[in-house]
Amino acid sequence: MEEEEAGVRRWLVDITRWRPSPAQFDAAASLLPSHERPAIARFVKEDDRKRALVSRLLQYSLVRRVLRIPFHQINICRTPEGKPYLHKNCLTFPNFNFNTSHQGDYVGIASEPLCLVGLDIVSISKPQGETTTEFIINFSSYLTDHEWNCILRAGTHSEVLTEFYSKPSMHCL
Repeated sequence: MEEEEAGVRRWLVDITRWRPSPAQFDAAASLLPSHERPAIARFVKEDDRKRALVSRLLQYSLVRRVLRIPFHQINICRTPEGKPYLHKNCLTFPNFNFNTSHQGDYVGIASEPLCLVGLDIVSISKPQGETTTEFIINFSSYLTDHEWNCILRAGTHSEVLTEFYSKPSMHCL
């Protein structure tokens, strides 16, 4: 069975160059059910609103495309932690689930028909107001000895940050 048929999806959207006018943004938001719009509008910064909008649009697009549920029948709910889920799964994929993440210029979504799926997008950027070492030391108590040693041996400041953000311990913070 092909991935397309199996319910497995991995989509990533680069929103760097998308600079919608207020009317364009409102038109895109109007594609969503009205109960989804306050979650987007609550953000103060434009970039945060853009990420929230694209995330919601990806969720509805994915469910529509994978499960072929008519758009007006899609009912996406949220766990207390904010993870989206489909209110009534379809019989084709009784364990179908998806997750979204966004940071920086990227918004992503992943779905699985059998396994629980998680997604965590991390934008690696140079710490402001402190050195890379000073920044990472703030998190040393969360790292195992092995993780800490891998980070210290990584090389350049950029490689150290990449290694730091790739550690499982950092995904739990």
